Amino acid sequence: RTRHVCGAQYCWSRMSKRKPSPLHGGVSGRIQADAEEAQARFPAVQNLCVDGEIVTFQVSGEEFTVALPEVYGSSCNVYGPDEFDLSCQGPLVDIIAAVLQELEDGAGDDGCLSGGDCPSPPMLLRDCSDETDAPLGSDGGELAAESPEVFAQSFPTLQQEMLELDAMNISCTVDGVLGDAALLTLGLPLPEDISRSTAEAWGFARDKPLKLSFPFSETHYTRTATHRLDVNFWQDKSTAGFTPLDAGVQLGNIAKSFWRHMCGTADTVSADGLEAGPALLVAKRASLFEDVVAHPGVLVPFARYLRHRLPCLHEYCVICDEPLVFPPLLRPTVCTRTLCCYSARTFGAAVTGEFSSQNASLEVWDLLVAMAICAGRMDNNRMEILFGGQSFPQLFMPGSTQPAIKASGDGFKRLRELLQQLATYRTSQAGRNGINWLNTAFSERSGIATIDELLPQLLSWVWDSNRSYILALEEDDRISELNTPFQYLLLSAPPEQEAAFQRLKDTYGSIFCFHGSTSANWHCILRQGLKNASGTKLMSSGQAHGPGIYMARDSITSANYSTACFGGLHAGARPGARAGANAEANLQSDAILDASTRSASLKNGTGLRLHNPESLMMLAVCEVAKLPSLKSSSSIVVCPEEAAVVTRFLLVYNDKAIPNVNLQSDKQLHSELSALTGRWTQP
Repeated sequence: RTRHVCGAQYCWSRMSKRKPSPLHGGVSGRIQADAEEAQARFPAVQNLCVDGEIVTFQVSGEEFTVALPEVYGSSCNVYGPDEFDLSCQGPLVDIIAAVLQELEDGAGDDGCLSGGDCPSPPMLLRDCSDETDAPLGSDGGELAAESPEVFAQSFPTLQQEMLELDAMNISCTVDGVLGDAALLTLGLPLPEDISRSTAEAWGFARDKPLKLSFPFSETHYTRTATHRLDVNFWQDKSTAGFTPLDAGVQLGNIAKSFWRHMCGTADTVSADGLEAGPALLVAKRASLFEDVVAHPGVLVPFARYLRHRLPCLHEYCVICDEPLVFPPLLRPTVCTRTLCCYSARTFGAAVTGEFSSQNASLEVWDLLVAMAICAGRMDNNRMEILFGGQSFPQLFMPGSTQPAIKASGDGFKRLRELLQQLATYRTSQAGRNGINWLNTAFSERSGIATIDELLPQLLSWVWDSNRSYILALEEDDRISELNTPFQYLLLSAPPEQEAAFQRLKDTYGSIFCFHGSTSANWHCILRQGLKNASGTKLMSSGQAHGPGIYMARDSITSANYSTACFGGLHAGARPGARAGANAEANLQSDAILDASTRSASLKNGTGLRLHNPESLMMLAVCEVAKLPSLKSSSSIVVCPEEAAVVTRFLLVYNDKAIPNVNLQSDKQLHSELSALTGRWTQP
């Protein structure tokens, strides 16, 4: 056995050709000793490498990855090939033993992978927060039906909690019993401050309770880490089992975080050198934990905690459940801490749930790609603004847990190159495969990884990093006067901002206005929100009427600010010579999709249509509270208060003239917009 030491990284290999990945954090002496013991005990394990919070090893040529928990020895997950996902706990030796045992159980009696007498691993429970089947007893046995009264009467504490839950309008049923454990199901009504639009964006059915099913026993009342709280979240079920929720994985992580605090084993997640989450969010969650830990029992504190946490899914990381270090928008997302970005890029939906690009709307994804391509064609200064800081994608080479490119001069140059490669690939595939070029892109034989190993991650990042909710409107919901089939619901205001806007609207009333911006800027707006950029580096069109968010009553005025990739393109115009410092790069870019491809794309219907980056022009329809501070002229409307402006719809024009529409004088159009908006934003 040879031992490679590189800084704080330790690898043990048997004829391994793998290069150690870059330095990432420190490794305790205990983890190092456990890794050495595991390598010596299990002959089947090869290329064992500890790299900060990530441990990788191979069995029979297949690689497995362990994401070590915040508290070494507590619950963690192991990922491997063929969607292998195992949740276990204990030191590294026990974790690897558990993986080998799981492989043996799946392979039958083909021999003992772990060697020796095949010691029994610790008790295993799969994380079922994103599985379709209801969890069974800890030994896999079936749960026998028993009435809630009989089971609850044997546990007075549980009986008392069930009464308290009932008083909170939360149902609690016993679905079955196995020994001294039972499968409980709680029914938690969605909080009132989750509006229909928020529920839609987060994948909840607004009119149905959130169900929580989990094994439970009296020993949970000891609040010790040796007992786990594995929760399956759902709202609907069929003969095939529970229907997974979009937020299922995130809710599962919230449950784990709750249980760690209840057991007193919670630890602070490293911010990888980044600033900590906003003090307000840190204090908010700490206050919730302090409140629930002080309350007796388990079920009531859990229900109370979830009731407060559900309306703020967007404020905390989907993976680590730490406060986001950037201002939240509507759509839940992954934070920019390196470990979470690595996990999201490497494991996808296994750690992010249905918010992953693996569950994306292809048409909306293609639109986001088109915006990113345009943003990558801006001059160097503008590109650094659009992709700077927290907006820069963290991409990882295989085998490394450190970003391959960083937000520096060379990093932006490399990002521009990747976006150009993506544009070229998209053009080469879209004519042949239509919107399904996005599926082809992840093909092992002909996908974008054959061009550059970072491209699949970049393509996923384009979807995952979008924090606004975009939904293609069906034909019956589109407004014909707007003269485009590409009409989308666009919601970015988080629940608290939407609620604040509704209060302003009730007090002052509201109007609809257009907002135009370049397709490159929209890449940024969808991730940072519509801001008052006056006097900041984000400002691109001046502030002749004073600081504020600039909008217009009529579409033509806003269209003048909605240029495509080339710059200087006005409403209804056709692209001529491409201007700007990046003209040479643009001339080498992908060609405009031909007319037959566009026509065929439109016939595919909503959700399956292509966009053209070369002629992409977009207008947002915003709803604006008529505050006393609102400034307006014959065409321009300026709102100095960000809280008084919310996006409602996104209109996309591909090679088509933008119509001359006035939202103030056209009362019928205003009425249609109000009715359509109300369907999504009313509680």
